[in-house]
Amino acid sequence: MSLLAVDVGAGTQDILLSREDVPLEGSFKMVLPSQTVLVGNRINRARLAGRDVFLHGPTMGGGASTAAVRWHLAAGLKVYATPSAAATINDNPERVAALGVIIQEDAPAFAQTIKTGDIDVNALLRAFQIFDIALPDDIAVAVQDHGYSPQRSNRLVRFEHLTEAIRSGGSLEAFAYREPPQAMTRMLAVRDCLAEEGFQPLLMDTGPAAIFGASLDPRCQEPALIVNFGNGHTVAALLDAGRITAVFEHHTSQLRSERLRTFAEKLCAGTLNNSEVFEDGGHGVYIHEVPEKIISTLVTGPRREQFLRSGALKDAVAASPGGDMMITGCIGLTLAWSRKEDLWR
Repeated sequence: MSLLAVDVGAGTQDILLSREDVPLEGSFKMVLPSQTVLVGNRINRARLAGRDVFLHGPTMGGGASTAAVRWHLAAGLKVYATPSAAATINDNPERVAALGVIIQEDAPAFAQTIKTGDIDVNALLRAFQIFDIALPDDIAVAVQDHGYSPQRSNRLVRFEHLTEAIRSGGSLEAFAYREPPQAMTRMLAVRDCLAEEGFQPLLMDTGPAAIFGASLDPRCQEPALIVNFGNGHTVAALLDAGRITAVFEHHTSQLRSERLRTFAEKLCAGTLNNSEVFEDGGHGVYIHEVPEKIISTLVTGPRREQFLRSGALKDAVAASPGGDMMITGCIGLTLAWSRKEDLWR
């Protein structure tokens, strides 16, 4: 098996080329700026040059790109966008238009054209070709999908999908899709983009991908508390017998060490309620069941050090499966592919 695993985050896209005949530690990997950062940078350069922009392409993750759109408009410049690109900013086109974005299909002749999308296959192809590496036929991608939510909080909609996966068993397979639910518009956009290039990808959410990837650290003993501190979001989950049985999610920038400690302790005790996390600015919590005792606590993600230094999580160890924390999500994708591969062929 040769698989390209791409874990798309708010700050970086982490890439692993997994091959059966190569140990994980010796596998080829890259940590590059995420597409939302790249698109945001292009919009920012256009603003500095005093140029209007036209965004076209599939729906993608917001963050840096959405912030750049707001700065562009604040500078008195125009932003045009196709409906699919505009959905990156908000699922409700009326709200996008209220910001000042002009939604239309055709590019104005005077505007700088910028393509959206979470995956740039041609860029990856060129990067690999420099080192005489061919892209494999198989690819797995993780993105954080908030789900289609034109009238409701996307925090609620996103968490409903995580809840459903736990209710359906909480196994790794429950979080992996060949055909994502219709409400998961970001996953669908990645699927369609890759289908145009001849791929049939596996798709996952970044949170569960990192949780299951971290569980392959040899120091993980279940039942375990595993926390992924991403650049944008923090996901904490209880993993027991290979299943996620409880989870909460918050915004990393808003999560303080004291609150993390409280939330984690209550999650493990089964007493954390959804409103407590949601009203604190997080996404929510769902507890299906909790084990009698947590044996190990592992943390991963690019923001893990600030929480490790704080001592918020007792006896926590930094998970680095394969010796590299940045590819934890990619390892989760690889594991998911290996389990579902036989069902798809």
